Amino acid sequence: MDPRSSDPIDATAAAEPRPDPRRVSQGDLEPAADAAPGLAAVTAPTQMVGASRVRWLVGGGLAVAAVAALVLAAALLGASPLPDALKYVPADSAVVVELRPELPGDQRQHVGNFLAHFPGFEDQSTLSDKIDEALARIIDDATNGQIDYATRVKPLLAGPMAISVSADAFGSMASGNSPTGYLAIATTDGAVSCDTVFGATTALETYREVEIRSVGADLACAVHDRYLLAGTADSIHDGLDARLDGAGIDTSAKYKAARAAVEGDQLATFYLDGTPLVDLMRDATAGLGAVIPDLGSDFWAMEGLRVIDDAIVLDAYGAPLEAADLASGAPTSAAASESRFAAHLPAGSLGFVEIHGVGAYLGQALAALRADATQADVLTQIEDALRVLGGTDNLTSWIEEVGAAAVPTSDGVGAALLVRGVDADAAAARAAQIRNLLVLASTGSDITIRDTDHDGVTITTVDLGDVSSLLGGLGMSTTDVAGPRVEISFAVRDDLLIVGVGNGVVEQILDVESGSSLAAASTYGHATDLAGATSSVHVFVALDSIVEHVGAMLSPDELATFQGDLAPYLEHLAGAAVSSSMSNGGNHMRWVITVK
Repeated sequence: MDPRSSDPIDATAAAEPRPDPRRVSQGDLEPAADAAPGLAAVTAPTQMVGASRVRWLVGGGLAVAAVAALVLAAALLGASPLPDALKYVPADSAVVVELRPELPGDQRQHVGNFLAHFPGFEDQSTLSDKIDEALARIIDDATNGQIDYATRVKPLLAGPMAISVSADAFGSMASGNSPTGYLAIATTDGAVSCDTVFGATTALETYREVEIRSVGADLACAVHDRYLLAGTADSIHDGLDARLDGAGIDTSAKYKAARAAVEGDQLATFYLDGTPLVDLMRDATAGLGAVIPDLGSDFWAMEGLRVIDDAIVLDAYGAPLEAADLASGAPTSAAASESRFAAHLPAGSLGFVEIHGVGAYLGQALAALRADATQADVLTQIEDALRVLGGTDNLTSWIEEVGAAAVPTSDGVGAALLVRGVDADAAAARAAQIRNLLVLASTGSDITIRDTDHDGVTITTVDLGDVSSLLGGLGMSTTDVAGPRVEISFAVRDDLLIVGVGNGVVEQILDVESGSSLAAASTYGHATDLAGATSSVHVFVALDSIVEHVGAMLSPDELATFQGDLAPYLEHLAGAAVSSSMSNGGNHMRWVITVK
C-alpha cells in the first residue's frame, strides 16, 4: 500500500505530481471550496503542514528503525560466538585450549596473505591444498609414516577443536600417578568413528546412550553427533554431562570474561583458571613455609593467536587485580611509555630489551623487605653489599629506565647496557663513583683503566685482563680456557649511562644520529607499532639481521645446508617485538613476529 494514501489529500491529487512541501509558496495553496471564508487561509496550510509532518515523522521513524536493524545485524554477524565444541568442556576446567583449523572469519584471508610471503604459497586459490600438503608432510615425518593424514587426521579438522585439563589432572601428575582429567574434542566431517581415527578399538561401556570405546591403556574414545571425544573414560563422562546438561565452559562467566578479552577472530586460544592451581600449589607446599599469594576467585589468564597479513600476533591477558598497598616510603610505579633507547641504538642492532621505572620497582621491593620483619637478615645483607655504592637508596633513586642490547661489531657481536637517570648530573655522578671504585679495585692487580675522548665525550675503558686469570681468581679451573682479554667501556652523555662489551660498542652508540638509529629502521617501526609502542617492558629482535649473521658464522658445508633448506624460508622473517603493560584494569602482553 502506498503510504501517501494516508495523507489528507484526495486520490486525484495523489495521482498528479505534487509540489515539494519544502518549496510550497503561499500562492500555491488554494482554499477548499466549502471552507469558511475566515478559516480558508488557515485550514489549507495547516492541512499541508500536518501532512508533511506526518510523512517526515513516518519516514524518519523508518530510517531510525532501518539503522537500528543494521546496527543489530552488524553486532550479531560481527560477534564471535563460542564454538559448540566448548560445550563438551566442563565448566570447572583449569586449562582450556581452543584450536580453529577451519580458519574462522577473516583468518583464512589473513593466513593466505601471510603464507604468500613464503615460497610455494603464492597462489591463494590453492591455499587449502598447500596447507594439507604441509600438514601431511609434518604428520608423516613425526610418525615415521605410521599415520595417514588424509584418512585419520584431516577428518578431525572440519571445525573447532578443544582440549581441557582439570585441576585434578595436575595433582595426579605431580604425585606421579597416571594422568587423569584430560579431554580432547574435535569437530569431524560426520563420517568418522573411533576405529577410523585410532585403528582397532574395543567396546568399553555405554554412557548416556553414547558408546565409549577403549583405545588402549587409559585412553578412551566416543563419538557424539559430529564430535569425537578422546581422553579417560571419566573425562568423557564429564564431557558428555557438560554437553547434555548444559554445563559446559561456555556457561562459565569467568571463561566468557576471559574469552572476551581477545579481539577479533583467533586461530587458537589458551585459558587458565588460576584459582584451582593456586589452591593446588598451596596444598602442595603446606608445611614448607612458602607463601602463596591469594589471587582471588576471579583470577584468570587468556592468550589468543591470530594472523594479520604480514604478522603473527599473540596476545596474553590477565584478570584485573586489586592494587596492592605499597609499603611505607615506596615510590609509585612509573607510567607506561615509549622506548627512549631505540633512538640511541644503531640501526643494525640485533635486538634489545627495555624496562621502564626500574628504580621505582627496586624501591618498592626494598620497602617491602623493610616492612617484613622476617626478611631483616636478607635486607641487612643487601644493604651491606651496596654500602660501597652509597647504600640501597643511592642505587635506586636515580634510575629511570634500564635496557640491554646486542650490537654487531667488527669482530663479532657486542653487548650494551643502557641506564637512564633522572637527570644528567645524577648519571655523571654515578659514572664517576663507579670509576673511582674501579681505580681502587685495580690497585695491585692486572686491571688497567684508561680514558679516551670521543667527540667531546670521555670513554672509560677497563681492561680486566685475560679470562683465565679472572676464572682462576674465582677458584675455577682454567686448564681449557683460552686467554682473550676482557674489556668493558662506559661513558655518559646527558642523562644516559652507556656500558659496552665488545670492540667499539660505546663508540657506535655515541655516533648514532636520528636517521641512522634503530628507531628509524622500518623493521623496528612496523613490529613496534603492531606490538604497541607504549609499554612498561619493551623487547625487539631483528630477525632479518640475525639470519644474516648466522649465515656469516657457518662453515662452508653448514652454509650450503642452511642456504638450501632454511634460508628460503628464514630470509622472509623481518622482526619480532614484545610489549607488556600492567594496570589495575588488567595485564596485557603482546608478541609479534613480522615477515617481509
